[in-house]
Amino acid sequence: MNQNLINTILLSLAFVVIVIGIHRSIEEADIAGNYWIFMVSFVLFIIYRHRKKKNSA
Repeated sequence: MNQNLINTILLSLAFVVIVIGIHRSIEEADIAGNYWIFMVSFVLFIIYRHRKKKNSA
């Protein structure tokens, strides 16, 4: 697969997961219960940054 496509997919998934986490936190009024969703988004973003840095070097 194209590396740029994979990077775009990773960044898009990170954004979608953070939006889902925010929505669930507002609906359930429980940020701590949805902490894992934010961490999944953070991990996806870190993977995206790592791949982008590796490709530019």
